Amino acid sequence: GLALAAAADYEALLLSPVAPLGSCSVVARTSQDRTLSTARGTEVVSDPTNVLAIECATRLRASPRAAARLCTIHQVLRAQPLRPVPGYTRHFRMLALAEAGRARAEDGFEVAAFARQLGVYARLLDACAARGWTATGRRIVVLARADASTLGDRVAAALTAVDPGAALERRELDAPYYDGLRVLYGASAPGTGDFLPLADLGRFDWVATLTSNHKLRYVASGCGILLIPQLFGGSAPRATSSGS
Repeated sequence: GLALAAAADYEALLLSPVAPLGSCSVVARTSQDRTLSTARGTEVVSDPTNVLAIECATRLRASPRAAARLCTIHQVLRAQPLRPVPGYTRHFRMLALAEAGRARAEDGFEVAAFARQLGVYARLLDACAARGWTATGRRIVVLARADASTLGDRVAAALTAVDPGAALERRELDAPYYDGLRVLYGASAPGTGDFLPLADLGRFDWVATLTSNHKLRYVASGCGILLIPQLFGGSAPRATSSGS
């Protein structure tokens, strides 16, 4: 309820537990080893942002000048080794947001999409805090590739306006998974004070590739929502906590 309320500006979809084989490794060009494949040409969804990219591409292929703004809450299963972080498990509940549309001048599409999506996560943290699950020490980390530094500047300025109380950090991006820009949004981990990313936002070339239309842009993000009450004062079953 809290997550979908925070994402009220997005069209909510209910995804199938399985997707066509290769939805993760082909769309995002990652290893199939992170995904549980089936014997019937399908795979258990390991990242709903890949599936939402396919849906966005289908819509924009039919109407190239339209825009898609989608969200889902999905029980995700991943097969890769876990990082040693308290609360991380291989299956967890994820809020995923996705936006696709035509490029605009001065990175207008990306700036608006990143700001809108970070606003969802800020509202979610505010709603959780109202229930006693307070994530303190909020921080925004903007990671930009060297050739996307101007985009990074524009997005950073927009995000500080969305959550002016959050600290801003800039880093260089060294991850080919993203199309030039990644944003981490999180808070201080209880006990240690270390930065704990709660939401991961990025620009991707997936929709442009799927449609063979390189004027299209795609920004997507995910947040393991049960990690918030588990670590910040509430309780959540460990088997369904976050582990992105």
